Amino acid sequence: MVFAYICLALCIAFNLLSCSLLTASDGLTKPLPSILGVFFALLNYFILAKAIVYMNISIAYAIWAGVGIIASTMISVLYFKQKVSKTGIFFACLIALGLIIIRLFGTV
Repeated sequence: MVFAYICLALCIAFNLLSCSLLTASDGLTKPLPSILGVFFALLNYFILAKAIVYMNISIAYAIWAGVGIIASTMISVLYFKQKVSKTGIFFACLIALGLIIIRLFGTV
């Protein structure tokens, strides 16, 4: 089970790296961030496939998506200087609450 969570953590990290690189690629017009972004996206899905061998896909995907949404929101604000509305912050908090509930009561 620890292996599944390690894979999931790597998967989330590679997904965030991929999304950040693709944002930096300026619509796939800059070759290096474009190529690296696509590479890390593929690596992300490869590792996600390994994680779901050892845990329920519903739990893995919920954690992957939820943490990805929250972390990418923070990256977009802190690094890319994008704005997030109060509504966006509210719903990101709801996602975080949902992740906590899934972790506490979901089956692995």
